[in-house]
Amino acid sequence: MPITFNVAAMKNPQKPTDPPKYYARIVGNGKITLDDLAKRAAGSSTVSKADILAVLESTFSTIAEEVAAGNIVYVGEYFTLQATASSEGKESAEEVDGRAIKKLSVAFRPGKLILTALKTATFKKK
Repeated sequence: MPITFNVAAMKNPQKPTDPPKYYARIVGNGKITLDDLAKRAAGSSTVSKADILAVLESTFSTIAEEVAAGNIVYVGEYFTLQATASSEGKESAEEVDGRAIKKLSVAFRPGKLILTALKTATFKKK
């Protein structure tokens, strides 16, 4: 199934008098839920959907706990997750403590399998 995109005109904020340029913007084709993933996995294996859901729920809960504990979580050749932070600057190293951290987020790094799948992607203009 191709990746769908639309076209968006965007101006350069540094050159507001220049004409806009047109860019492809990926749009979602729908969504796949954890339940959907479990159904597909059950359809191609001898494991029941309920068992697959139990394993996935347990795995993702553990992943969340490990990322929150500051660990880099390697999920095989699929992806890696790691906590990242933005903090405010201080005048000296001694002034920096946990209160300097203003925003936590997660870095997602695709692994070999996802990168390989993306290389075979096709596109369709909406």
